[in-house]
Amino acid sequence: MDRFEFQLAMLQKGAEELEKKIANFSTILQQLKTAAVTIWVALIGWVFASKIDALVPLGYVIILGFWFLEATYWKVQFYYMERASAVTELLNDKRALDESFNTRSIPFGLVHPLGSLKIFKMPSLGRAMCAPSIYIFYTFLFAVNSVVWLISLKTAL
Repeated sequence: MDRFEFQLAMLQKGAEELEKKIANFSTILQQLKTAAVTIWVALIGWVFASKIDALVPLGYVIILGFWFLEATYWKVQFYYMERASAVTELLNDKRALDESFNTRSIPFGLVHPLGSLKIFKMPSLGRAMCAPSIYIFYTFLFAVNSVVWLISLKTAL
């Protein structure tokens, strides 16, 4: 096996690993959403069962905590999605692919292992928190928590 064949094999292995990592992070992100809702609903249920309305603001802490946690995981998933995009871009670019086969080399950064590369930057935490798949969900929870708090304040009066 020459160097180029080895790189092709590692490119294939790397593409498979990227798919697995992205899928694993999707599962983790879904589990985080599920955990956030479960814990938040448990808190709200406890508030209404125990009639301790002062605990409703604790819902904001839960929501923000999970929002930050999910944004952190999303950042890493986004990094791997950028890596997968670069591989796909090479495979769909006829000229670049022909050049790779003619020169018998793969562009730097596309071959497994998938360690951190300086050519791909992770997004900031702020950008991750504003990703639509994240902020829509947590903003909705935030709004619902606010409505629950207003209801609890109104019933306390």
